Amino acid sequence: MKKNILIIGFGDIGERLCLQMKNDKYQFYPISRGNFRSDLKIYIKWDWLSKKIPKLEHKEYDSIVFIPKPSSFDAIGYDEGFIHSSDNVFRLCKELSYKKFITISSTRVYGTDKSGIYNESHPLEKDDFRCKSLINYEQNQVKNYGNKLIILRFSGLYDSLADRKSINYLHRDNAACIIRFFIKNDFKSETHQIFNCSEDRNDGLGNISNSKLKKLGFIFNDFD
Repeated sequence: MKKNILIIGFGDIGERLCLQMKNDKYQFYPISRGNFRSDLKIYIKWDWLSKKIPKLEHKEYDSIVFIPKPSSFDAIGYDEGFIHSSDNVFRLCKELSYKKFITISSTRVYGTDKSGIYNESHPLEKDDFRCKSLINYEQNQVKNYGNKLIILRFSGLYDSLADRKSINYLHRDNAACIIRFFIKNDFKSETHQIFNCSEDRNDGLGNISNSKLKKLGFIFNDFD
């Protein structure tokens, strides 16, 4: 029997994830705010900034993946995209059964223009409205999902056609691979787990440590 996976915020990363796992024993249920996707057999359109909660045919999932993004690039857009949306997603999830909730965040929570090496135990910095929204979003997720929660902090995303513009970066295919890794593997924990998701740099300029993720067994693909 296939395991059900709910992807809330289905877009480029979700598409890459489904492509990577197309031969695995999983059934994906994508939810997006965008227009109807005729290329998908199963597709749910839902504006999670609204108060309306969708009625899902299936109530039981092995994993739920939430990939939020700001509705605009100002303070209101960040609060809407991360905090308000996650509140409504939690309202939906209270009606569902699931083993794992994988939520995507950002290494921006460590602040901007910092020196030194940052791992998951370092304090977070509300340097600007983006950092503040992301930190409040993570705190809400911890409160809502407890030990079912896995927080993946992505560094700046890029693909093979775009330059790496961030000091710390992550290829979009590696981002999908990391989500796949946590869907396919069970790691028992009495509390929520947080992982930095950032590729190694050969020039020593990056300052986000990925050692916790690699110690768990994840291997980054090389996209030079």
